[in-house]
Amino acid sequence: MRSLDQWLQWQESLHISAIDLGLERIRRVAERLNLLKPPFPIITVAGTNGKGSTVALLTSILVAAGYRVGTYTSPHLLRYNERVALNAEPVSDEQLCAAFSAIEVVRGDISLTYFEFSTLAALWIFHQHVVDVAVLEVGLGGRLDATNTWDAHVAIVTGIDLDHVDWLGDNRESIAYEKASIARKGQPLICGDTNPPQRIATTAQTIGAVLWQNTKDFSVISQPEIKRFSVMCAAATSLGHHFQDLPYPNLQGEFQLTNAACALMALDQLYEVLPQVTRAAIEQGLQSVALTGRLQKLQSQPDVWVDVAHNPQAARVLADWLEGQPQLGKTYVIFSLLADKNLVAVVEALRTVVDEWHVFKVESPRATPLETLVSTIQDQGISAIIAHNSLTQAWRAVQSSLNAQDRVVIFGSFLVVSGALDALFKVSR
Repeated sequence: MRSLDQWLQWQESLHISAIDLGLERIRRVAERLNLLKPPFPIITVAGTNGKGSTVALLTSILVAAGYRVGTYTSPHLLRYNERVALNAEPVSDEQLCAAFSAIEVVRGDISLTYFEFSTLAALWIFHQHVVDVAVLEVGLGGRLDATNTWDAHVAIVTGIDLDHVDWLGDNRESIAYEKASIARKGQPLICGDTNPPQRIATTAQTIGAVLWQNTKDFSVISQPEIKRFSVMCAAATSLGHHFQDLPYPNLQGEFQLTNAACALMALDQLYEVLPQVTRAAIEQGLQSVALTGRLQKLQSQPDVWVDVAHNPQAARVLADWLEGQPQLGKTYVIFSLLADKNLVAVVEALRTVVDEWHVFKVESPRATPLETLVSTIQDQGISAIIAHNSLTQAWRAVQSSLNAQDRVVIFGSFLVVSGALDALFKVSR
């Protein structure tokens, strides 16, 4: 009998390429497993940034409402098991291995990618545990992503920015089409982008989905001085009266209010099938939500934060947050990025809010070379940059000059954050 590690190593070598977008292979296997028509509603969440936060908010509120919730996310930070959760708790090795075994029994000669295996495993586990609702985070794009095998009862697109351009296109309109294509005819599509590409609306219209657009059909009103917010709806809703004067989510950054609004609008659309979502459940879910690696504080005085900002939009959000949190001391960053990301734009976004850059090359075939990191940052007119051989070396160098008023932000690739959580701060999940 294979262990989880053995299953995962085998899956990595099974398919000809790690990314192979398309739904034919996974649909055929899902049909053999009798998974294509789940007996529970599905919320699918796409977007360049904000997907993980929105999924976490949905899960937290639904669990607070007393529902059995299956959640599927990617990538993981510390353990593969994080990808598949029941009531916000990662499933066991044994549950995953049972799912993989069931898939292998029916797969035949159909080659599946690593991601397709994990997506099928999630849905198989959700069926086995008879969940009340499933929340699926899109891995890449939307239209051809494995999660789009299943019809979303409500689809959410958070924000749209340039990322994965080799797969999705090099402009926001093309990317919007890919992401909005998770919508279904006659079903709601919630869009949180405040400056949405036109193809969000045209794709929704072509599909026949019912579009709820941020700033047009709903909007967020924030009271930052008392950490309260409201979601105002242009049309009558079932839960809208519960959306007034709510506590800020237990997630850093006012941008999380938009993610919370998307989650609430989705739950409103599902009120007839999930009627236990009360105001008390909403408040409890907002206040108890937790998400690893997103503006997560690991230490105080000096403050140490980790964040998976790895594209221009996320970097601008991080920069705005840093600027809005004045610090008496210096701001150090420990940073690395994969080579397929827009390094110039990420650095440019943070150029004026960082005092000293410490960079290293992550251990990945897709890593940006150390010399490229250094030269690109220098080309932005930044001289306070120090190169290191590893994350551990970078952290030790920063530690040696810290005082209580300083702060450190360890950010970039998921591999940077997972390394910080695992090797530097021994965070377990």
